[in-house]
Amino acid sequence: MKISGHVQNGVVVLDSPMTLPEGAAVTVVVRSSPVVHFAKYPKRVQFPLVPSDAPGSIDLTNERIAEILEEEDIDALKRD
Repeated sequence: MKISGHVQNGVVVLDSPMTLPEGAAVTVVVRSSPVVHFAKYPKRVQFPLVPSDAPGSIDLTNERIAEILEEEDIDALKRD
């Protein structure tokens, strides 16, 4: 049986909820690289990420992105 976990405050914590019998013999193997999880069914990204009739025509500065996000937040609040 292979069970994944991580060390938190010096204690091994299992990633999935599982109960092992008291006194069970276990072996801990430290991996040199982290485990990378991939989506089971990856989704394609649809461009443009910012809707526009003329893609590439919007100058996305930090200020403009903040304005767009604020507009979306305001619209969401109006719907609630």
